[in-house]
Amino acid sequence: AITESCDVFFYQIGLAVGVDKLKEYAAILGLGSQTQVDLDRETGGLIPTAAWKKRRFGVEWQEGETLSLSIGQGFNLVTPIQMAVLISAVGNGGTKYKPEIFKKIESAEGRVLKESKPQVLGKIDASPETLELVRKGLWGVVNSEKGTARGSRIHGVEFSGKTGTAEVVSRKEDETDEKENVPDHLKPHAWFIAYAPSENPEIAVAVVVEHGEHGSGSAAPIAKEMIKTYLRTNRYQE
Repeated sequence: AITESCDVFFYQIGLAVGVDKLKEYAAILGLGSQTQVDLDRETGGLIPTAAWKKRRFGVEWQEGETLSLSIGQGFNLVTPIQMAVLISAVGNGGTKYKPEIFKKIESAEGRVLKESKPQVLGKIDASPETLELVRKGLWGVVNSEKGTARGSRIHGVEFSGKTGTAEVVSRKEDETDEKENVPDHLKPHAWFIAYAPSENPEIAVAVVVEHGEHGSGSAAPIAKEMIKTYLRTNRYQE
């Protein structure tokens, strides 16, 4: 389901779990709260609940909204840095780290003036077996023949990731879905998150292309080039 981005599977899971429990699981992953990165005005995003909707709009939650929530649509709001923290935690076995702006600052003479130390934010409360199942699906996104990002493979290096699409506006049932009839500023945003290499990952990436439509065609190729550059610089040669 992860490899082929099967919405129906996640619809079923969402309905079985329910909106409020989805919120709880999202919080465990670090969604809906700040990452504590040292930047002004960081937002924590939003993972809605039935009570939140009642307070905000004065109406009850509908099951159809749970379907949207289950695939990251609807009222969901996340930031790229939240998703980078999330995917890095999945890749490293479940540890969430505080993101840092720099690794270290050196003087012109090479003396280290300041250095960032890893700070643990928490652990993903999931069994090793569950995390391994997720990682297997993420590996397939890039490396299997049915993966949604199979076109962004890197020769000699396996990496894992997930494509995504974030709607800009909701669409009415009677509206056409033909691309040529949708103004550019209303086209969905393209997402891709990844870690590399798949085994013993060294880098996590989150890419958003505004109005890029599809993660596989717009965001994944950018992530591929970022990963190639990092790994070539630090370890690998093409």
